[in-house]
Amino acid sequence: MNEIVTLSKKRFTKYCEDNTTFEKSINRMINHYFLQLGNRTNILQEREFNNEVEEQKFKNNVKRFETLFPAAAKNAFLKGYQLCLEFIHHPETQISDNLYTDPNFMKDLPFTLANASEFELYEIIRTDETQEFCVFAIRTYEGIRPLLEQVFCEIAFAGAECAFEHERLEKGFELEKGDVTSLTQVPVDRLFAITPSINGVVVHAEEHCEIWNLNWNSKVTIDDPFIEVAEVTFIHQTKDMIQKILKMVFYTTAFYILIHLYMRYKTD
Repeated sequence: MNEIVTLSKKRFTKYCEDNTTFEKSINRMINHYFLQLGNRTNILQEREFNNEVEEQKFKNNVKRFETLFPAAAKNAFLKGYQLCLEFIHHPETQISDNLYTDPNFMKDLPFTLANASEFELYEIIRTDETQEFCVFAIRTYEGIRPLLEQVFCEIAFAGAECAFEHERLEKGFELEKGDVTSLTQVPVDRLFAITPSINGVVVHAEEHCEIWNLNWNSKVTIDDPFIEVAEVTFIHQTKDMIQKILKMVFYTTAFYILIHLYMRYKTD
């Protein structure tokens, strides 16, 4: 395990240090899951308090929540990163070269890691930081434990995906490039991330119109990871098309106004 820790530090230094794109991605993920947990614990909504003591206690808990969660999330990410490296470099692990170039393999990686592990993922990724936050949150906010466990597992799997990507770069492989849509330039043959919790997939694509299905991106929900949450339609109108539509609306409106005035004049 010491070799894996050393390797992970080496990879982080090489690929993540002074990498603003990586930092933005990590911060975006932390903020996303912070909002999910914050919404469940009702710390984001305005509320009224019975007295100053109750208000101060609430504020103190929120401050501790805001302080502990980012550190816990980063540790869960790192543990997931190390778990993937340990899996990849295990003597019994056989990963063919084509999987490093297949963009669709990434969505199978969490299930591969889960099946290869002897223990539950949540038990493996525990650190002092995650434990401190979880103990505090479970004691402070009722019914938060199931979501806590899922959030940290999701973050750990994100770390595992990052490790696999770095392994691919180390081996010098490039992802196969598929076709993209002409309107929004998203892949037509695979899932693509919209937020850490939502994936999209193109179900219809034309030059000026696209339809996406949005799916809940839960790496932990192995039984049904593709729960559809919405359908989105994009329609692109050129300047000429908009002007044509406005002109039609203008003439149609003018026509009905003239008809109305004529009928009124005829009645009078």
